[in-house]
Amino acid sequence: MSAVKQITLGTTIFRISRFDPFRQLKLLGDLQKEVLPAAGSLLASVLGGDGGGQARDEAAMMSAFRDLSAKLGGDALANWAERLIDPELVSFELDGREPQKLTSAHRGLAFADYAEILELLFHILEHNFAGPLARWAGRFGPARAKLASLSAASPQASNES
Repeated sequence: MSAVKQITLGTTIFRISRFDPFRQLKLLGDLQKEVLPAAGSLLASVLGGDGGGQARDEAAMMSAFRDLSAKLGGDALANWAERLIDPELVSFELDGREPQKLTSAHRGLAFADYAEILELLFHILEHNFAGPLARWAGRFGPARAKLASLSAASPQASNES
């Protein structure tokens, strides 16, 4: 995997560099402590569905989203955005302009709406953790099938290279 990941969200090009391994380790610990419990029921409803009823699956998803929202509020989301969007590791480029660091002063230029912020956070996490976690989980037999089905079913929401 490349050391720099480039994605396009709307009309903005973002370039994401990886955290150093010790910062990744600390972030992973904090993620599993703070975010994963809140996202657990959502992941369970996505991964644990038996295909036995769309209405029940949709109800489980809505319940999981409510649970996630109750546990991961605006302050927590803003805190994670601050921790993950490091201006030394994330840059952006607008059409016809030079690339620049994504500092707090440039946020209004870089993002059209909050959904783009959330998608950038997803890409930062994916770039830093997907490969190592997949390698680690791949050592545990049943996880391989779940990872394969999850990645095959994931739609590509953004244009990335």
